[in-house]
Amino acid sequence: MIQQIQQQPSESVVIKAILNASGITEEKITQQISERIDEYICEALRLKVLFIDLDQLKEILPFERDFLEKHILCDPRVRKYQRRRGPHSKRVWLCEPTLKVIEEIIMNEWEI
Repeated sequence: MIQQIQQQPSESVVIKAILNASGITEEKITQQISERIDEYICEALRLKVLFIDLDQLKEILPFERDFLEKHILCDPRVRKYQRRRGPHSKRVWLCEPTLKVIEEIIMNEWEI
């Protein structure tokens, strides 16, 4: 009887075998956990910028001010997110939606 008990695989061995047979390995689980933790850390550490100005856009994008004015900032989809306090005040744009629109313009409307 003692030999039978020793020969029977433990519950954890059986569970491990079933998971391995279905393609779920310790490495995959560890990798997914690590990826999720990295995503959460990046999201938590990401600086939340609400507005950007023209100088910041020039730093982000590889274009000069004149090019930005003529080809990107005049687009109605970008102007929708532009704000200024008065007629001669500094212009600012809501950061995330403006950058998404600029990405759409460059990726979908410009030639390869």
